[in-house]
Amino acid sequence: MNKLIEMSEIRKTYTGKRYVLDGVDFSLEKGEIAAITGESGSGKSTFLNIVGLLDSFTEGTYLFDGAPVYKNRLNSYYKQRAADIGFVFQAYCLIESISVQENILMPFMYNDKPVNKSLYAQMDELLNELNITALKDKKVALLSGGEKQRTAICRAMIKKPKLIIADEPTGNLDEKNAELVISAFKKISDLGTSVIVVTHNLHLSFGAEKVYALEKGSFRLC
Repeated sequence: MNKLIEMSEIRKTYTGKRYVLDGVDFSLEKGEIAAITGESGSGKSTFLNIVGLLDSFTEGTYLFDGAPVYKNRLNSYYKQRAADIGFVFQAYCLIESISVQENILMPFMYNDKPVNKSLYAQMDELLNELNITALKDKKVALLSGGEKQRTAICRAMIKKPKLIIADEPTGNLDEKNAELVISAFKKISDLGTSVIVVTHNLHLSFGAEKVYALEKGSFRLC
């Protein structure tokens, strides 16, 4: 089986009246990159939260790596989120009082992978790819928005998850650093990690094999 994500007829309502997502069908191959666009309020964040096992859906079916995701068992997926999914949020979700290095290694507090020389070497390689090596020991509170974004991307990538979910990952970056991020996503997808990117910048394709527009609660393939 090559599909990582299979979603069919996904619906989500918070009020019982209006559906934020209304019949979403979505699939993603292992190692594939998909880009999603849509106006503010179209349901992009809701969709990302459901894919990332952070929010439940109201109706439909969802398979993650061949296994069913049950809409009423969200709390049981915390280990899977920690091991299999890397998140890049617009708000960064970094701990500002500790260093870049400590933030990047934070996911390993929640899984069984050891922090060893190999992991430090992997981190140094990512830091170099994203042009933030010099910031490794700097506290996050002292970073610019773009530096925080690249730190968050490095944190998501280092555990080599099955899926990376990135919400506007180049929104605070200049063109040069945006290209570094795109290159890093392409590289990790070549190694088998799937990537979902939400972007308003459609001229930055992120190497996506599929581009979707979220409109009126469902996807249109662009």
